[in-house]
Amino acid sequence: MENQTNKTTVVAPDIVCGGCAGAIKNALGKVGGISQVEVDVDTKTVSVEHNNEVSRQKIVEVLDDAGFPTD
Repeated sequence: MENQTNKTTVVAPDIVCGGCAGAIKNALGKVGGISQVEVDVDTKTVSVEHNNEVSRQKIVEVLDDAGFPTD
């Protein structure tokens, strides 16, 4: 069975700069099953490409632990 790629996008209002984006990419990059992370500072969104083993809840928890709670 193929491992499907999913895309989850969340809003994290505390994103204010490129440093925030780097911290988010670093935190999510440590999670197995995540293949790509894009952070848009202007819209305060985080888009994550991941396999079926990574849930939206896991992404939200990692962001919260990194200091970027989601809406």
